[in-house]
Amino acid sequence: MDPVELLRKLVSINSVFPNEREIGEFVEQVLVDNGFTTKRIELEEGRFNVVGERGTRGEPILFYGHLDTVPVYGQWDCNPFELQEVGDKLIGLGAYDMLHGIATLLCAFEEQNDRRIKVAFGVDEENNSAGANAIVASGFVDDCEVGIVPEIASSHNSSIGARAITLGRRGRCMIEINVPGRSCHGATQEKGIRAITEASRLAIELDLLNCSLGTHALLPPPTQFIRSIHSDSGSLSLPDSAVLELDRHMVTPETPETVLEQVNEFIDRLYSQGTFNEIDGKRITARIKPRDVPYLLPYVTAQDNPHVQRISGIVRKQVGEPVYNYGYSVADENVFASAGIPMISVSAEGGNEHSANEWVSKKSFLELIDIYKGIISASQNP
Repeated sequence: MDPVELLRKLVSINSVFPNEREIGEFVEQVLVDNGFTTKRIELEEGRFNVVGERGTRGEPILFYGHLDTVPVYGQWDCNPFELQEVGDKLIGLGAYDMLHGIATLLCAFEEQNDRRIKVAFGVDEENNSAGANAIVASGFVDDCEVGIVPEIASSHNSSIGARAITLGRRGRCMIEINVPGRSCHGATQEKGIRAITEASRLAIELDLLNCSLGTHALLPPPTQFIRSIHSDSGSLSLPDSAVLELDRHMVTPETPETVLEQVNEFIDRLYSQGTFNEIDGKRITARIKPRDVPYLLPYVTAQDNPHVQRISGIVRKQVGEPVYNYGYSVADENVFASAGIPMISVSAEGGNEHSANEWVSKKSFLELIDIYKGIISASQNP
């Protein structure tokens, strides 16, 4: 397959979540053509992950990519669904995140040997990773000794392309905070306490907490921000409560439970300092925001892992000295790492992900294909 034409085809398919069916059917056929036995792991009608397996020797190596893209954001200079080649840039929706990675794997699978390989193409990564969670729950990856993913670096090392070997990512969770007020008639406001104003004061205090969240030896430091503030009385009355959503990126060994504990300790401290007072016996309360799938936990893969060292040697030979990278953003790799699989990501150079005129470097994309062919070839002698 011509790599650029393959990427052009992938970009032309609208795979904005939850519309992954057409691209799933396309990659499924390519896998079959490359000797894989495939099956579908369904989320719901019309939405499915594609998984496949070939080879008979050794413990399986997992290759993974997500099929979905984000919606079209911003003002594009071209049709987002028509790949444009401008100098070294291949421009199109999802070209960087991560359709070039899908194309890389499909091209690399032309490298044939009898090493046991598993591949999974998941849906819903750009939403809440429901696809990856379904793959793990199915047991398909239980016997995989390593996972290798052409996911973008999500860090300041993105510009060095395939020299960046991502060995970890921060995790992410949401904390829901309820802030009480006191309702009264909105015309007089007598004895009322504005819940929205109280929530705004708390938002400022939580911003100050950012500077004391700690550090990690390898991962980018933890951060947080207020994602939303919501309150509404539904009448000419002061709202009696407001809800903040705190979006938190975690580092090991943090979990949603330890983040909640820290937030509650911080709220208690604000009360003890007199920054806030109880309102009619009510205090600010916090909880982990419920959702259908687990939150993504942070992970780190050891640099001395044999697969890391093998891939480092291939990268060194192909494009230069590797740089071990640790991503700011979560990805489906977090799901597989939580299932006990060491995860390694190697991607191409690109930019403008989740924004207009998204692009991937053609030169770096073609280099990445050679690297993944080298990984498959090298896996012949584990």
